Amino acid sequence: MKPYIDFRDTAVIHKEGEANRIDHWVNKLWRKGGLVHATLSQKLEFLYKNGRQEQVGMYLRNQNLRDPTFRAVYKKRGDCERTHNNIKSTVKFDVRKLRNSSKKLHVLANFVAYQILVLGHLQNNILPVQQLVLYY
Repeated sequence: MKPYIDFRDTAVIHKEGEANRIDHWVNKLWRKGGLVHATLSQKLEFLYKNGRQEQVGMYLRNQNLRDPTFRAVYKKRGDCERTHNNIKSTVKFDVRKLRNSSKKLHVLANFVAYQILVLGHLQNNILPVQQLVLYY
């Protein structure tokens, strides 16, 4: 996982998020099953499951700080957020006043219906694809 979360201009590299500190804590938790020779992703998952969530977050944040292409990739996130906002405003994900047993099915059915409408627009070359105001 590589989250693209914006950070301030004054952000600094955290020492606890360095690879050697990751190894240190995995080694320190060897009784719980920590293996220093595991892959980095396995080590991060192990630390996350054993109460070191902040340290895993520091590692991921350090990776973003060191990535020279971060700003270019982060700019693309706006398109993704706009799409999510459009989906949330079109599809009713509100499950209040529904039985607990049917909430998951309700959300899934609404999302599948949204995907079918968008697919119909794509097949019929209707632009913009996500403009579903005609269906209200």
